[in-house]
Amino acid sequence: MKNFYKLLEDLLEFEGYRLLFEGEGKLVAESEEGIRNLIIAGVKMSDRDYENLKESEGERILVLFEDPEPDTLQKLPEDVKIWGREELIRRFGEMALEKSIFEGATEGTEGLIGPHQSVDLTRKHKRKESTLKPVMNFDHVTELGEKMAKGFRYRLELVPHYLYTYRVIMQDGKEDTGDLYLNAISGAENFWSNTFERVADIKRSHFKLEPKISQEEGMGRALKAIHNRDRYRQRDEERWEEGGATIVERGKKVPSKENIDIYFHEMVYVPMWAVEGTEGIVIINAATGKVEGEPKYIGEEKQKN
Repeated sequence: MKNFYKLLEDLLEFEGYRLLFEGEGKLVAESEEGIRNLIIAGVKMSDRDYENLKESEGERILVLFEDPEPDTLQKLPEDVKIWGREELIRRFGEMALEKSIFEGATEGTEGLIGPHQSVDLTRKHKRKESTLKPVMNFDHVTELGEKMAKGFRYRLELVPHYLYTYRVIMQDGKEDTGDLYLNAISGAENFWSNTFERVADIKRSHFKLEPKISQEEGMGRALKAIHNRDRYRQRDEERWEEGGATIVERGKKVPSKENIDIYFHEMVYVPMWAVEGTEGIVIINAATGKVEGEPKYIGEEKQKN
């Protein structure tokens, strides 16, 4: 999925504008009609968004993923336009349709009606990708974000995870099986035992992230994580006499990697809220309902304290 800013850039270009500035929560572009300022507030408006609106000239547009609160509307200057979810869908949809028609026309008949080939609709496809269903509503997320970081900006991200199923044969011959979710961006290993529901789509506005770790590298990390897991280590004790004293040495034995079977099951997208606040950043896993990362201070001045 394209970065949302890149989609807005494409939209501005489609509507005849040339990009002048990108960053700090806004896009500035110009055309023969004048300057257009897009202030990207996301889910909720922050003090910086209000400042961006106040400092902007020309056509001022506030981009919101959700319907604005009544008190937000009252604070906005009368000339500020709002592009909410419905308006964004309309504009992006119109752009996609016009581009597809244009590209199809330039590619000839096949570009408009598709290639002449039959498709076997009875063939079954093995699912390779799914999205976990959030168990937290937005009110719960904002309450937690306010409590932990004084949150003012909320960004819902679908974070790719490689899901592996595994079997470990212990030294006593017993077997243990389970699932490992490996974060395909950070490499964090999660042995979640939750029974997750899947959804076809997340209706709330979100960003779908791309993996930074390859599936091959992920397999190696997963195998190492299972091999080093404490629950599979068995205590071993050796005793011997030395100088009239009994020496006891305790160690831990782990199962050999040959006794670990691991299989890639599917790519799973986990909904996570990245909450930015005046007291730092916190990550909330919307599928487990737990905090993934404690508040991390944003500014250097905070870090020093």
